[in-house]
Amino acid sequence: MLAYQFLVAVYGGYFGAGIGILTLAALGFMGCRNIHRMNGLKNWGGLCANAAAAATFAFSGLVSWPVAGTMAVGATLGGYGGSRLAQRVPQARVRQAIIAIGLASSLWLVTRI
Repeated sequence: MLAYQFLVAVYGGYFGAGIGILTLAALGFMGCRNIHRMNGLKNWGGLCANAAAAATFAFSGLVSWPVAGTMAVGATLGGYGGSRLAQRVPQARVRQAIIAIGLASSLWLVTRI
């Protein structure tokens, strides 16, 4: 499971799309059952992976800082807002939403091929 999570972190640091769903799946396979705790771990793992990737890209000289700053503000506001909302919703509904979003994303990607 740790090797899988390492691969998810590398993929997430490079590409980012779907890292949350992949991390929640890994945590579920590891035996985690509390969706709020899983979300916290997912967010911490995402922060660590993205911080390492951001440092790598920042030192490459390829970053457009005004765009990156705007994205950082939006991600921060969305992260705090999403976590507040998720804590007010029953765990079963959060799990259902995660599954629905994952399936819809997969379906959308498959139909675009």
